[in-house]
Amino acid sequence: MRIEELTPELPVSFLVNANGNFLSFDTQIDEVYPKKHLVLAKPVYFNDKIISFRGKNIIVDLLVTFENEKPQLFKNVTVTTMKKTDKSLCYQLTTFAESKPYNRRENFRCYVGLPSVIQFGPNKSAHDTILRDVSATGFSVTCDDCMEISPNQVVHVLLHDYIEELNEHFSFHLYGLIVRTQELENGNVIYGCRLNNHVIGLDNYIMKKERIRLKNCNGGRL
Repeated sequence: MRIEELTPELPVSFLVNANGNFLSFDTQIDEVYPKKHLVLAKPVYFNDKIISFRGKNIIVDLLVTFENEKPQLFKNVTVTTMKKTDKSLCYQLTTFAESKPYNRRENFRCYVGLPSVIQFGPNKSAHDTILRDVSATGFSVTCDDCMEISPNQVVHVLLHDYIEELNEHFSFHLYGLIVRTQELENGNVIYGCRLNNHVIGLDNYIMKKERIRLKNCNGGRL
């Protein structure tokens, strides 16, 4: 599929890789210009300012979610902030590459952002951490700089979550191998981990959490 085949009001997500820090921003297709091979998307704001996706070492992929079809992913989309004729802001999205089917089970990172505890090594005490995101194959956590965790070390993290919209509690033990580290400006460290084994029920949790996110993005409609 080409980007100009998208339709207005279609929910989409910017999957942003900024120096190894992965972020997701939800928006919608606003207008489509097939002859120009581009589309416009509604703006995303933070602190009353539109977020710019231009900059050094920033890569943006566009994830398109359909109701009864497989998600599609456009890689390395050019996102330009611009003003429309009515002076309102929007994003202009362009890419000459066609989309590819997106395997959500393998690739989707579900944002969690919940406090948790992490333990590394059989004789080590647990430490406070933030569970940033989780997928069917891995997860990432943020820890303060006083912790020293070596690459290829096995860690144990607890995931406890309550989805209010569904009135459901979820609890998982995540055992993973550290495969990536990134130091943040505030001194904290992000550890990316690959799950050691399949976690029963985790796929269902991710699907339900993403469904609620898309529902909220789409004005309460699925």
